[in-house]
Amino acid sequence: MTTSSGWQRQLILLFKSEKTLNAKAIINRFTEKSIDEMKASIITPSMCNPMAITNKPRTKDLKEHLDNLKHQFIEQSELCFYHANLIVLLRRGYKTDETFAEFENLWNTETDYLLNHLSLRWIISACDTFIDQTNDRVRAAILLNVSTLMNTLRVYETKNFLQFDSDSIPLVDDNIEALYRSDLPLYNGLTYFRIGSDDTLKNMRNRYESFSHSDKLATSILLNVFDKLQSNDSAFATMRALHKDEKSKWWSDSL
Repeated sequence: MTTSSGWQRQLILLFKSEKTLNAKAIINRFTEKSIDEMKASIITPSMCNPMAITNKPRTKDLKEHLDNLKHQFIEQSELCFYHANLIVLLRRGYKTDETFAEFENLWNTETDYLLNHLSLRWIISACDTFIDQTNDRVRAAILLNVSTLMNTLRVYETKNFLQFDSDSIPLVDDNIEALYRSDLPLYNGLTYFRIGSDDTLKNMRNRYESFSHSDKLATSILLNVFDKLQSNDSAFATMRALHKDEKSKWWSDSL
């Protein structure tokens, strides 16, 4: 196994620190308020950084990323945006035990509010966060159904978008190019599958594989069925044929 040189280690540390720089100050701005105060505070355009770009690709800089994200919560409460902040921090590895405890407590105490005010996109992100962080494998397995349901729906909606109205009609080149270029809105915060680079199916497969420690047999069956869908005439196979990014492929090399 190769070891990193001194400058490589410094670069890695710099990258990691940039991903969570100012995290404590960002969280403190929320925790200084009560839950009710965050519910009552509605985000307006004037509260957003005018220099932020709503559809800008993710950036390593934490503050910049959250500034860009905040535009998506205009006319929503600060509590909804706080929930998104917690998810971002968990995915960046910031004090995961403490941050997940706060995230879990928020869901335990504000379940109805979050379900009624978050878009489907952020409810799914919450499910993925529970799957990745919780020690309760039953809860993780139940919530994995949500991610599977929505990712499958997105794939089939995307295939429908690529065609006019039946499998016999060729793919529409303009629609293919549009999906390669950017995330296109579907509904309720969801987007079509970003063909060529979308990593949601890879992440879903990784979450499937994580259950092998709990039940190897069941996980083997699940992965086998999922793999078969990638090589038969399905919407998953259509997405696979159009995919370009090697790092985010979700199918087995043996297919």
